[in-house]
Amino acid sequence: MAVKKILLVDDKALLRDALIEYLGSEEYEIIEAEDGEKAVSLFKENDYDVVILDHNLPGIDGYKTLKLMKQTKSNIPVIGLTGELTIEIREKYLSMGAYDIHAKSAIYEKLIPTLNAALKGEQHPTGDAKPDFIQLADTLKEEGRWEESALYLKEAGIEQKTLGHSGKANELFEEAINRYIRAGRRSKAIEIEKMISD
Repeated sequence: MAVKKILLVDDKALLRDALIEYLGSEEYEIIEAEDGEKAVSLFKENDYDVVILDHNLPGIDGYKTLKLMKQTKSNIPVIGLTGELTIEIREKYLSMGAYDIHAKSAIYEKLIPTLNAALKGEQHPTGDAKPDFIQLADTLKEEGRWEESALYLKEAGIEQKTLGHSGKANELFEEAINRYIRAGRRSKAIEIEKMISD
């Protein structure tokens, strides 16, 4: 089987080393870049099967790096990584043509399946569909990230309310309130209480 060529872009050498060790050298040839400028230069000069791109880069950030890459070779799948995955970051990456984006906290669980799918040319795992807010919320809850978890439940509730499922929406809103309170964000909880009463 031919070795797949990956461009790994992250400013932290420790993370790059950990990922290289995790992915292994038998199946992948991994080329490293520590910033967006170098990544774009390497991307233009060489052919890659996939790019793994950190969002928080020095100089030009992940958004700009992704944009420049897609302007050069739009068919190469780019998988984003970020320390803090928010709804806004995820939706922007997908709208800009990224194959997918994952939180670094879930990297060992999700990167290999996503990487394999991208290398096989499988359809975008999320496509135009909205992210699974409830699943994301549960993952964040397990990590003790209560405020972010509550934010995703709020988004899930809004989605259900838009679809006319008010009962399900209120259940999600109430759980979001509990998680905001757990996070010490009473003001956020009050905002959602108003949404239930509307």
